[in-house]
Amino acid sequence: MATTNPLVQRMNDNSPAVRPTAQVIALRQRDPWKEANDSQRAVATARFDIVNTILDMERNGFSANKAIETLLARAETGALHAYLQNAMKTAAKANRAAPTRSVLFEWLKLVKAGGGRVDLLEQHKGRVVTEQPAWWGPALEYYNQPSQPEMSVVWRQLAEVDGFACTYDQVRNYLSSVPAMLGRHSPARIGRRLYRLTEKAYIRRCTERALPGDVYVADGYMADIYLVNPIDGKFPWRPELTVAMDLRSRFIVGWRADEHEGTTAVQNLWAETFARWNHVPLFLYVDNGSGHKNKLMSDDMTGFYARHNIEVIHAIPGNPHGKGWIERFFVEVKRDFLKAWRPAFYCGDDMSDEARAETLKAVKAGKLQPPTLMEFADAFNAWIARYVQRQHPEDKSVSRAQVWGELSPLPPHADLLEMKRQAVVLTVKRASITHNKRQYGHPDLHAYNHLQVVLEYDLMDNRVAVIRTQDGRWICDAHLINAIDAVDKTRLEERRDKRVVDQAKRIEKKLDELKARAGLVIDADAVASDAQTLLDQTPALPEPEIEIDLFNFD
Repeated sequence: MATTNPLVQRMNDNSPAVRPTAQVIALRQRDPWKEANDSQRAVATARFDIVNTILDMERNGFSANKAIETLLARAETGALHAYLQNAMKTAAKANRAAPTRSVLFEWLKLVKAGGGRVDLLEQHKGRVVTEQPAWWGPALEYYNQPSQPEMSVVWRQLAEVDGFACTYDQVRNYLSSVPAMLGRHSPARIGRRLYRLTEKAYIRRCTERALPGDVYVADGYMADIYLVNPIDGKFPWRPELTVAMDLRSRFIVGWRADEHEGTTAVQNLWAETFARWNHVPLFLYVDNGSGHKNKLMSDDMTGFYARHNIEVIHAIPGNPHGKGWIERFFVEVKRDFLKAWRPAFYCGDDMSDEARAETLKAVKAGKLQPPTLMEFADAFNAWIARYVQRQHPEDKSVSRAQVWGELSPLPPHADLLEMKRQAVVLTVKRASITHNKRQYGHPDLHAYNHLQVVLEYDLMDNRVAVIRTQDGRWICDAHLINAIDAVDKTRLEERRDKRVVDQAKRIEKKLDELKARAGLVIDADAVASDAQTLLDQTPALPEPEIEIDLFNFD
């Protein structure tokens, strides 16, 4: 015969309560005496012996008050037995020969109430529970739900639906006393990811061993500010900021504002940053976004990182603590700059919806002039100049700019235009190379027919492309000999056009879905098929018989 586990409460549908219930009960049934160290057990034993001495005196006719006074007086004169004298000193606080009168009364009260040595342990909270009410399991199961029900709801479920005889105070006290991993902020209530980020301990990392320029940290942030789009002039538009920070100094080494954090934006950011400070870092610490992790950036041969001999560290997905330095900077940008620069155009989640609507209405009516990207860039650069003069978080005696001033530059091997080029491996055919409807040729390419080479091209200039071997040796600068399009476009313009086409396709699919949900789409084939079925199932009417006399017209 199978035995039931008394620590698991069964529900009406015979399903067990949440598994952590047994763990909670086990925690509440723990043995604090075993968990205590030797010093705590020695103190508790001394306290228990003192209380037993007082109880013996009460049995001999002393009152509790008189027994404690007599015991303290004998301890002060050293008239107690050596063991008891030592117990009084052990049980007392540091630098005291005996416990105080009020403390002795508290210990005596605990023991008279049924307590023992365990209850006299230092830092012991509550008594050991030896039996559990039947509603403990269901209470935990109802409480630990992602809908985050309140304790009052749990109590009503227990009392009104399940029929348990428990009060709200009992349920509240129990749910408030369970371990934190099963309480109000348990992973079952707030989610495992949020629990890991906000409740679990994490390792704080310092950067004292790094040198300025060793590691750059970068991330993107959709700025909470409304601007005029510099491309089409439309309003409102929110820029995507891509910011790079030096890990050791927390100095902002570069930033860009683009429509999105794509490959081109990220590559241009790094190229401009390396050229600005004439330095290439040893490591880049970035996330796994498509702008940082793709073939053009990460390829072992033609990727931007490989061409500049940079090792890339990708942060763990879903772990903002990994890039906490740059995340903290974005908090400062939002709090210290965006909210104060042009308050009417701030559009964060904490902005008043009414104020935001009034701003959009005023701009539309021509009563308010919105800020441009150039105005934003000037103000942001001025704020960054002030930001880097603030104290360094790990060394308050110096500023971020002072730490960055210790940089020993490691110059890049290419200039800005070369670093902005993208690369691809192609096969030479008839002394020419074709890439994205563009054909480049050079006489020196005859020797490389049917071989693979590396083509480096500029997104803004189609006229010349650099040809190299796969190990990086220069072959030639090939010139454009043919462009299929009637109107020549740069590759950057082509990518913009392609993005517009892709957006139009997504909008068209969404429109089709909305029409289908509203019943506005008519499937002609289905309608024709249904009509034919209806005709086939309809019986034919009998033909009428009419007699006509051709020779009699009356």
